[in-house]
Amino acid sequence: MITPNAQLATRRAGLSSPRRPGQRMSRTELADAVNIALDRLYPGRDLTAQYVDHRWVGKLERGESRWPSEERRAALRLALDAASDADLDLYSPRRSSSGIPDAVDRQQVAQSGSHPDLLPTGSLLQLEHCAPALSSGDVHRTISVPTGQHFPGALIDVEVYPAVDDGRVLATIPPRGTQRGWRRSVQRRLILGRVDTLDRAGVFALDSRQADRHLIEAGRDAHLLIPRAYQLDAITTGIIWAVTSLDLSLLLDDARLDAARAAASPYRHLTRSAASHDIAEDLDSVSRLWMGSAFCADHIRRHSHVLSDVPVYWTREQRGEEASTWLLFRHKLRYLRDTAERFQSSSQPMTRMFCLPPHTIAASSMSERILLLLAMALMESVGIHTAVTDDPEYTALPGLVMDKKRAIMATWIRGDDVWHVDVTDHPRTVAAYRDALGDVLAHSVTASDTPGGRLRHLADHLNLDWHWLQGRCADLGQYGFAGLAEPRSRLLSLDGVDQACRFIGTMP
Repeated sequence: MITPNAQLATRRAGLSSPRRPGQRMSRTELADAVNIALDRLYPGRDLTAQYVDHRWVGKLERGESRWPSEERRAALRLALDAASDADLDLYSPRRSSSGIPDAVDRQQVAQSGSHPDLLPTGSLLQLEHCAPALSSGDVHRTISVPTGQHFPGALIDVEVYPAVDDGRVLATIPPRGTQRGWRRSVQRRLILGRVDTLDRAGVFALDSRQADRHLIEAGRDAHLLIPRAYQLDAITTGIIWAVTSLDLSLLLDDARLDAARAAASPYRHLTRSAASHDIAEDLDSVSRLWMGSAFCADHIRRHSHVLSDVPVYWTREQRGEEASTWLLFRHKLRYLRDTAERFQSSSQPMTRMFCLPPHTIAASSMSERILLLLAMALMESVGIHTAVTDDPEYTALPGLVMDKKRAIMATWIRGDDVWHVDVTDHPRTVAAYRDALGDVLAHSVTASDTPGGRLRHLADHLNLDWHWLQGRCADLGQYGFAGLAEPRSRLLSLDGVDQACRFIGTMP
């Protein structure tokens, strides 16, 4: 089980670039510092085989390598001013594929009933708190969906059954489970099949409302066929986390949200407006996000006729929680497709730009970082190029759509209001925004001529394993997420996340 080395990534991000004043040390610059340290520490030795590059640093930060050679570890400690290997979260686990250290006697593990971790550290569902009870003797459980900066937190009912994996996952539903109250469950519920062997453990899931379609009756027991693509990992639990959190809030606020939108209708005729939280005081934070996002999308549509050139976009999302709205809000996918279609005949591509500082990435779970990548893959899939800066100074920019002469401002994330919108052709203001976005585009950390190249660079920046991610997206793109996390709210859709997965999975 691979766990990203956030400790090492954070330490690198805390150092200044020796070549680019005011910016953070890159992986390439750290690799160069390690090579210089090797020469200083071992003068007179031929260290050609020990020299490293940015790919080696990337493997360390993604957790693919935890115990480089003694010489490289010493040079890395010197380059990062670390007192010990532990300060860089380096260790020699000697773990097998099951996650059990080789030093542990396997027979003792089997006799004690202990099991390897069911989910990677980066996953967002807190199954580890329930893992001791996930057995055929205790079927009905509840798992926690944690809170976020906007997400309220929730509980999901689960039923856990033993399963086998012989190329397909079959969970055995004993007679006492054949009444299957989950067929009409109002509460969101997952039906889990647990595959548990000495060398491998895994949990595979189905939304309870989809489970009947996969059910196979056989004798006294029934068997539930679960697609292998629906294994719970950092991708699938991230989508379940986002869908559950958004769905719950939007359903609870459905009537109030309609009333708040009616109260906001007079603002639609204004070029400039800002709505305080008073207009949505009865709504929770997710519903306010939806309202702000929908208003800003409409504002940009209403005023896009003032743009004479192909526009560039500045997008304020920095966390997977925020980026999941692109994947799941129905109106955002429609807006994305509409704006891409309008300029598809132009020889100049549209570009959406993001600011993803190292400290924000280091503070995000693997699932949240995957949600960010999927959101940007969705944009690439409709022909919109993406660019990323890691300079935290750009976090203060408002949401922007602009050409050479005008800027449309539309901010709904990390602002003091539900939304803040404006349109300006003031030369000084437009020039300042144009210079800022030009600098981001010129120094994008994901720069490449192809969508695949940009997304691979993004995966590297987010400390994600691109090859694993592409394989999982290929599997999930074939099935779609409806069988795993079907939304109940009319305001949500899985079309965006399904499209993003298919795009990544079919990429050369």
